[in-house]
Amino acid sequence: MQYRQFFAEFLGTFVMILLINGISAQQTLDVGKDKSWLAISFGNGLAVLVAICISGHVSGAHLNPAVTLTFWAYSGFPRQKVLMYITAQISGAFSGAAVLYSMIEPAVDMFDNGDRQILGPKGTAGIFATYPPFYVGTFTAVSSEVIGTALLLLLIMVTGHPNNMPFCTMQGVMIAAGLMAISLGLGYTSGFSLNPARDLGPRLFTAVAGWGPGVFSVANYYSFIPSFAPIFGALLGGFCYKLFFDPCDPPVL
Repeated sequence: MQYRQFFAEFLGTFVMILLINGISAQQTLDVGKDKSWLAISFGNGLAVLVAICISGHVSGAHLNPAVTLTFWAYSGFPRQKVLMYITAQISGAFSGAAVLYSMIEPAVDMFDNGDRQILGPKGTAGIFATYPPFYVGTFTAVSSEVIGTALLLLLIMVTGHPNNMPFCTMQGVMIAAGLMAISLGLGYTSGFSLNPARDLGPRLFTAVAGWGPGVFSVANYYSFIPSFAPIFGALLGGFCYKLFFDPCDPPVL
């Protein structure tokens, strides 16, 4: 049973990253005429919904180490499965980025003339991992990741409660819609990850695929923020659920 859950988390995260990074590529490489945060937010929500549909019935579609750790801390998720889930999520994210790159490499080459740059007008590392806008400071980025992930986990947990009708019967749709709203409302205040695997897996890929180790140190080591701030935010969201809502039954795992 555990190998099926591992594969479900791997495949779900793989598909999620393949689609999310594909949307970022479309925006970065000027495939479309207009760049739109609305399109990014809407597309990311749909990508998460597709991933939930693929893996939810087997593994619960955590797709996010912050979700797994919060369910372990507050909802009785088995401790022995935590490392397995996180490994599947990060490896799935890495693989999703790698497969997308194999598809869009000619477009990336045309965009940057084969000179892989992390940031700047010809920067393409942001297709795969998250980087902050130039006007965002460390405090703002950390706050955005913590608050955004707290809202996401609160939404996941309340829509998993069996008494929360009718939303618990369409949990995947509500999570996707909530992610769109969080992205539209808060996404521009950071690189907008909310998911350590979503950032770390593709960032590892870019480090070995031509962008180099600078993907970890650029922007004052911004990479630490999407790797750790979402975990604190998720635990905060889980704590709020336990404190303010009736936890008579655990969320769907």
